[in-house]
Amino acid sequence: MVTKTFSRTFNLLAVSDFHMKRKLNFSFCQNHLVIAVVAFALAIPSSALAKAKNKEKPKEASTIGEYTKDGVDVVQGRVFRKRGRHEFSLMGGVIPNNQFLMFETLEARYAYHFREGIAFEVSGTKAWSQEKAILEDLATIPCPSPNSDLDGDGNPEPGGICPVTLQDQPDPVGYSYFGNLIWSPIYGKFALFSKKILHFDIYILAGAGMFDNQRSRRFAFDVGFGTRIFVNDWFAVRAEFKNITVREEAPFSHIVHNRSFGLGVSFFLPTSSRD
Repeated sequence: MVTKTFSRTFNLLAVSDFHMKRKLNFSFCQNHLVIAVVAFALAIPSSALAKAKNKEKPKEASTIGEYTKDGVDVVQGRVFRKRGRHEFSLMGGVIPNNQFLMFETLEARYAYHFREGIAFEVSGTKAWSQEKAILEDLATIPCPSPNSDLDGDGNPEPGGICPVTLQDQPDPVGYSYFGNLIWSPIYGKFALFSKKILHFDIYILAGAGMFDNQRSRRFAFDVGFGTRIFVNDWFAVRAEFKNITVREEAPFSHIVHNRSFGLGVSFFLPTSSRD
């Protein structure tokens, strides 16, 4: 009887121990499964974030006029370099604000760039002049009455026209010569239709020179600003505004400010930028 009781008790303990081991094994596997799921969930956002960063970072252009499919990034360095290079420019322009004359100009320039932002430029300009309508209007002013005697000679003015004549006719400029210091404080780039990348700079100039008029020579000062758009490593398009201050003696003795607008092209030598 005792033997049967002991045998039954041993069997019950063995079964209980077996079930306990199964529960422990199941709990251990369950814990490992939870850890694996958490690790996988954490790994997915990190991988996605890394891919997103790589996708968002656009390609930086390394040459002037390069095409890119990824968009335009910020400027990370000068691609077009001017230091130690020679710039030759040809520009056409107009001076529209002279009181009596309209000027069209053709200008040749040479500049040497000592630094990226500093250059000295010399220029020679040929100007062609046309009389404005005000001179014709002054010459064809109608008299107050058909019998007006404005000059006091006892005879009425012929044809009913009482012209106003200038004592000294305008003295148009034929050539001008200037030397200017150029400072380029701004350099950047922009995208044309989000594809073609072009670089540019904005500059300020100031200097002095000579107006070689038809009947006289006049000392002059100029100040202005402009921009260059670099098409490739050696060619640029250039636009500029200048105010030229000079004293004129004819038809009136006074200081005038001739405002010049110009557009042209520039060629750089050497044809490649120096690092």
